[in-house]
Amino acid sequence: MEALTALVAGLLAELHLLTADAVCPGGWPWAVSLMGVAVGLLPAAGTAAVAIWRRRIGSRYGPAESVVLVGVGVLACGVLPLLVFLATGRVFAAAAGSGPVPGLTSRQLRDLDSAVCVVGAQSTYLGRGSVAAAFGADSSLRTGLALLALIGLPAVAALCTAASARLALRRGPRWPARFFWLPVLAVAALTTDVPAGSAAHLWLGASAGAFLGMPAVLSLGAPGWAVVHRSVAGPQPAPAGRSGQVVRAPSGSVAPVGGTGTQRRPGGLGDRLAARFAARAPEPVVASHQESGPVAPRPPRPAGGGPTPTLVAPAGTPGAVPAIGANAVPPRPRTGGPARFRLVRRLGQGGFGRVWLAHDARLGHTVALKAAHVRDADTEERIRREAHALAMVRHPHCVQIHDLVPAESDPGLAELDGMVIVMEYVRGESLGELVRSRGTFDDIAAARVWSTIAGALDAAHKRGVLHRDVKPGNIVLDADGQAHLIDFGIARKTGDATLTATGFVLGTPDFLPPEVAAGGRATAESDAWQLAATVGYALCGQPPRGDHTDAVSGLRAAALGGPPTHLPRRSAHLALLRAALDDDPARRPPLTAVHRALDEWLRSVGARPDGPVTVGR
Repeated sequence: MEALTALVAGLLAELHLLTADAVCPGGWPWAVSLMGVAVGLLPAAGTAAVAIWRRRIGSRYGPAESVVLVGVGVLACGVLPLLVFLATGRVFAAAAGSGPVPGLTSRQLRDLDSAVCVVGAQSTYLGRGSVAAAFGADSSLRTGLALLALIGLPAVAALCTAASARLALRRGPRWPARFFWLPVLAVAALTTDVPAGSAAHLWLGASAGAFLGMPAVLSLGAPGWAVVHRSVAGPQPAPAGRSGQVVRAPSGSVAPVGGTGTQRRPGGLGDRLAARFAARAPEPVVASHQESGPVAPRPPRPAGGGPTPTLVAPAGTPGAVPAIGANAVPPRPRTGGPARFRLVRRLGQGGFGRVWLAHDARLGHTVALKAAHVRDADTEERIRREAHALAMVRHPHCVQIHDLVPAESDPGLAELDGMVIVMEYVRGESLGELVRSRGTFDDIAAARVWSTIAGALDAAHKRGVLHRDVKPGNIVLDADGQAHLIDFGIARKTGDATLTATGFVLGTPDFLPPEVAAGGRATAESDAWQLAATVGYALCGQPPRGDHTDAVSGLRAAALGGPPTHLPRRSAHLALLRAALDDDPARRPPLTAVHRALDEWLRSVGARPDGPVTVGR
């Protein structure tokens, strides 16, 4: 300890050269504050080292990594600052007692005895009266100053250290953060015998140093998603079944992962949220205004070298796709004219109306028809505008909107009413049906679905189009094992949200993002959250918040937010899922980053990103 005291005294003497002419309370107290800045930068240096190290190791903390993380935190934030505090206190306690101080010359000791302002001799100011004694002073002013300097400043330093630690631990488990900020508080508890003046100036500098360390750690960035994926996946790709296949569940059912779902309570938050959604103003599916004009034909999909084309029957399209606009189709057909559409069978029905499989004589192949309710001219014009925007989306895995016609304009649509949306028909099974009938997906299959649909959503977002109902039922896998995003909502009933969102909010709140459940507007980040929730369902068979018996309890759980409780126990995508399901939309990785990270992970395990998602036989 004598050698350390001499070293600290020598450092203080060097710092005093910078502050010799400082004003009240004198050059030596301000030299101690500069020493405190260095102490505050020690935790920042430790968290910066962790951030740099994690760019190589990723987000899996085994026993060795855990020991290193805990050791760095305790050493940089606890042991080293504590030694500096104790040595500094010994220097000035010896100076105040007029004894020799290793590391200081006689001239420096005489300078310490000089008085700069009302606080008296600097040696006395820095070396007399312990921290514990400062709180027992008779003066309320001195007690208040002691509370501010010896409790408030350590708390600030601990908060800044905690923030730096969390920044260093981004995209991974954050439990090691406590081993950084708790030692800072421990230093405050273990230095009650240090002279109060020395401790106060050290904490003043330490809080400033800890604050300055935060942007430094932030600038280092988080580990790349590819590194995170490799670290979580381990040396082998996730097991169960052949590469790219859905794993058959042993008993046809999937056990819950984590805690149980939120139970409904009478009244309260859930009922208020349900009432809020019932009264919410309509929200368009198109996020930005799209210029009107003719819609170009959809570019042909590649025959090879890329994702397999969508399975539609048959693929030939004579001529260009008609423009979707006010004059796209005459209001009524000519008397005795041929019908364009022939209904084949009904595919489904919802709050929006019916969905039919039909043959389109103009396009020459099978299409899906969705009937949308139209109550007034404004609603019809909005449907036309949104259908035009959706038709502009170009992606091989995003369902294409071909046309929009009034039901009354074609005799083949006699069973429908309102505006009829003519869509691409994707023949296959939904992700939800596959999970229920054949079991959960393995990591390779889930990565292919996630990457493919992330690309489709990103293409839609660039056109200003939000999906807002990404869920297992709206992702279809065709016979070639390719995933497709279907059912972009367009129409809505008067006073409701959009067609899809109306059924979604009150029917499937298990896949509702927390910001939307709390009453906010849907965004591109909301679509990204829903896609991550759907992938989590594919991996473990349950939504991220678990199943709920009714819409209100599910809506309450969504609005309350919090970490997801039902995620796969072992998956290479666990870290990315947790990040994409973050309650704060600003912290979620963008879809482009998700798409890139998943493709890199697939290549790292020897799988093609555009390979098929097949089903176990």
